[in-house]
Amino acid sequence: MPQTDQLPTRPTEAKTRPGRKPRLRLGSVIFAIAVTLIVLFVLAPLLVVAASSVTSSGYLKFPPQGFSLQWFGAAAENSKFVESFSTSIRLALGTMIISVVCGVLAAYAINRYPGRIANFLEQLFLSPLMLPAVVFGLGFLFVLSAFGYRGSFSGALLAHVIVASPFVIRSTLAGFRSMDSRLEEAARSLGAGPLRSFFTVVLPGVAGSVSSGAIFAFVISFDEAVVTLFLTGPGFETLPVTIFTYVQYSNDPTVAAVSTVLLIFCAVLVAVMMRLGKDGDER
Repeated sequence: MPQTDQLPTRPTEAKTRPGRKPRLRLGSVIFAIAVTLIVLFVLAPLLVVAASSVTSSGYLKFPPQGFSLQWFGAAAENSKFVESFSTSIRLALGTMIISVVCGVLAAYAINRYPGRIANFLEQLFLSPLMLPAVVFGLGFLFVLSAFGYRGSFSGALLAHVIVASPFVIRSTLAGFRSMDSRLEEAARSLGAGPLRSFFTVVLPGVAGSVSSGAIFAFVISFDEAVVTLFLTGPGFETLPVTIFTYVQYSNDPTVAAVSTVLLIFCAVLVAVMMRLGKDGDER
């Protein structure tokens, strides 16, 4: 057979010379600058608050004048801040526990029995994520006032559970849907009952998602201010509401010190949540 002539191939120019760095594209530089500006824009208010909390002057001012930690001591000695902080912690813990119990059961039922009813319930349970908080606060005000629970801890707990439980349902539902359903069927076939298979097979498989949802519920309840403004009373006030009312009548850096403590507290919780979510994904 006649041999066909092969065309000479040109040497590829993809390889870079040793010791020579590839040039950065203009688009990558613009993208990096844009991301940096966005991050600075987001962090700027937080940095301003943190810097204002260590000023030595007697009023809020940026840039701060001098350095002093006296306002953190003033915040710790203020009984109103301490009491409202204790109330927020108790309210957030109660919201987290109830939201986890209700959210895990709701997510399991939606995933276990799919259909039109399950889709409707999923949209209903997740609706607080899409509706304005002012609408919820006004609705809770009318309902709780009608039953005599306005300005009480139990009424605020009910409202916070409704606001925070969608975060638990959404996180746990994602864990259930990514889990192999045959594991539960295998446990049932080996003689485990519904409760035993749920607590020994199903629940450990979504532990990371449940933990993330629980921390989400705690943070949402602890930081909730819009809905809680409609529900506070003479004997019940959370820390975000106390901060909101404090800045209306005072201009000293005590509120900046309290806000800085809240920033650190929430940052630690978010870091723990991300760690738990990462551990759950590795499992």
